[in-house]
Amino acid sequence: MSVVVPARDAAATLGRQLDALARQRYAGPWEVIVVDNGSRDATPAVVAARLPHMPGLRLVRAPGPPGVNRARNTGCRHARGELFLFCDADDVVTPGWIDAMARALRHAPAVGGALERVSLNGPVALAARPPKPRAELSRTFDFLPYPLGANCGVRAELWARLGGFDESYTYGCDDVEFFWRAQLAGDALGFAPDAVVHYQLRPTLRGAVRQSYRYGRSHPVLYRAFRAAGMPASPPRTVRAEWWWLLSHAADPLRAAERRAAWLARAALRCGRLVGSLRCRVLYL
Repeated sequence: MSVVVPARDAAATLGRQLDALARQRYAGPWEVIVVDNGSRDATPAVVAARLPHMPGLRLVRAPGPPGVNRARNTGCRHARGELFLFCDADDVVTPGWIDAMARALRHAPAVGGALERVSLNGPVALAARPPKPRAELSRTFDFLPYPLGANCGVRAELWARLGGFDESYTYGCDDVEFFWRAQLAGDALGFAPDAVVHYQLRPTLRGAVRQSYRYGRSHPVLYRAFRAAGMPASPPRTVRAEWWWLLSHAADPLRAAERRAAWLARAALRCGRLVGSLRCRVLYL
């Protein structure tokens, strides 16, 4: 079992994630590979401080330009296990996470776990990205389900057969693309509800808005790649309703912080989709 943790300038949060991994109740052999994705802070020092207490911990560096999929692939190439698990440097896995993911991977070649969004986040962050009503795989695009890269796992054989994660996706839809390719190749996707990760949202309004914009910009890239496979275009009724909501709530940025966060995040996502559509020469608004 190999746990891959991409990390870029993660010194402020990586320690708590590594400490959470050290508390795992998994009985089999496993390792943790932290992939330094171009950090300019003390991320390597955080790993070095825990090496004496975590024998299976290693630090490797991702070559070339930063990119989360480049980091994931680098970690997988250094991995010794037959199962690859992925989590992020700013989240916190629960003590039974590895065990639950390992059990799920016995039944499906690719799996996702549950994300808990409340405990690590304040009201403004939650307003920008509200929690899901129930724990399940995502279906944001009315197409195939997918887990988030913050809580997912694959068999090593599947990762190798698919050629790894697509490194042209540097931010946004980087996880969606891989798991859609897996399903279109005939591989089942499972869900492990008891594999829980406490998920850290962007703590500042600026960070949340920037993230929403970058996510939106990546959606037309995904549509261009998968429309032939059946990914639907944005329903015009949904697009009109969203833009109408933004117009009718245009005063929200002047009101309470939570309402400001919700409006700005939704507006940033739509603006990102517009820019992405122009760049990709497709219409996905």
